[in-house]
Amino acid sequence: MFIIYGKIKCGYCRKAAELLRSNGYDFEYYSMDEKLEHLAHLSTIYNWRTVPLILKVEGNVEEFIGGHDDLVKRLQIKISEEDDQQVNKLD
Repeated sequence: MFIIYGKIKCGYCRKAAELLRSNGYDFEYYSMDEKLEHLAHLSTIYNWRTVPLILKVEGNVEEFIGGHDDLVKRLQIKISEEDDQQVNKLD
């Protein structure tokens, strides 16, 4: 599961959400437009100054991903690994 912290007028926030949705990933989206103090706190924790700020959550473990481009890279690696596993099953 992923968490996206974003803002309403952020195109990359919308793109990140659509990327996860179109690939069947579960995610939660939090609009930070009215929560700028909380966003500043998150920015300090993760040393990330822009939105989207994306995390991957597995169980109780949160892993910082980064922004939209980082998510794209991460999913391409995961999709590539899944494709490799499918090919290996065919052999």
